[in-house]
Amino acid sequence: MSTRSRAAWRGLLIAGIAAGALLLSACSSPATAPTVASSDAAGGGVPADVSAAVAAAYEGTSGPLPDSSPVVSPGHRLWIVSAFQQVPGLAYLSAQLGDASTALGWSSSVCDGQNNANGAWATCIRQGVASGADTIVLVSVDCAPVAQALAEAKAAKIAIAGISSFDCSDPSQGGGEAMFDTQLQYGEGIDGIADFFEQSGKLRADYVIEKTGGAAKVLHVEFKGVAIGDYISKGFTEELAAKCPGCEVVGTVSITPADIAQMRQKFETGMLQASDANTIVVDLGFMLAGGIQQSLVASNAGDGRVILGGECTQDEIGYLHDGGGIQACIAISNGRAAWSLADQLNRFFNGEDAVSDGIGWTLLDAASPNLPAAGQNYDGPLDYRAGYQALWKLP
Repeated sequence: MSTRSRAAWRGLLIAGIAAGALLLSACSSPATAPTVASSDAAGGGVPADVSAAVAAAYEGTSGPLPDSSPVVSPGHRLWIVSAFQQVPGLAYLSAQLGDASTALGWSSSVCDGQNNANGAWATCIRQGVASGADTIVLVSVDCAPVAQALAEAKAAKIAIAGISSFDCSDPSQGGGEAMFDTQLQYGEGIDGIADFFEQSGKLRADYVIEKTGGAAKVLHVEFKGVAIGDYISKGFTEELAAKCPGCEVVGTVSITPADIAQMRQKFETGMLQASDANTIVVDLGFMLAGGIQQSLVASNAGDGRVILGGECTQDEIGYLHDGGGIQACIAISNGRAAWSLADQLNRFFNGEDAVSDGIGWTLLDAASPNLPAAGQNYDGPLDYRAGYQALWKLP
């Protein structure tokens, strides 16, 4: 990523963008990261299931693609509503959805929801209805803020799908009637989007327990009041409390939508107040790109501390190459997620039930042999594009 694009990205960061990148899958080997306490320190210790979870994450938990597919349902017109196209992860998801649609012989258009400025998400949905699209795909746009516009789309017999988006039936959205016709299904042992992000939060706790020998004193940077952030934080804090009696959260920096401009300042204040922290956990990559990574590097925060980043955004991959700041991150292949959603849509058009997409996660660090070059997105070890085209029996 160029210096200019990094500066633009930082300047345009706002609250709704965090969902734009999911988590990533790969096969890698653990690098040597600082271990700041022995396993018997401060009553610590590493449970066997925690070590097993970390080892599995380094190996990668994603499974294969589905093994069968219905015929391609022809002639569909997708209207992709992206929460904010200035976010590289969201732009990549939208582009990959477009590429998968083209492969299937469908057409697609992207509407930039501009982080819902002046109700742009609902406006995008209504533009999709007016355009004659037969399918609306929400990319990191949750149901509750656009429920009325979605009801209008459903009344017009338009299919609704979501990727990195929470349906109205989720408790975070009010627990009402489901509005999505289909969405990403993830992999084995994962029960939907909320469980996916909660489990990824648990893995984050497992990582710091393992790296500190069960003696983590954590400064936790969470995204508060947004569904993905809340589920990640819930998984992290509950797992740390349940699995590590020698661990504690010694400070929490809660970033809310109103805090974006002061994000780095809030983090640095939190660092001063939690001076005994031997571990820093930043839940989402947009917070690092918004100034926290620069603060970590400037303060040499990684000297003797374990620092875990977010969902391995394009920026975070660059940080792993640069050194300093974060030492690892946990994410998925956004490209595979987009093509998997296209496959779920084709199943829905054919009247078939959704199937497992096989999507899990992986720990990446600077020593991972398949770490992409700086500025690139992570696609994972599986050639999902060729795999899905073969599954769809495309020429």
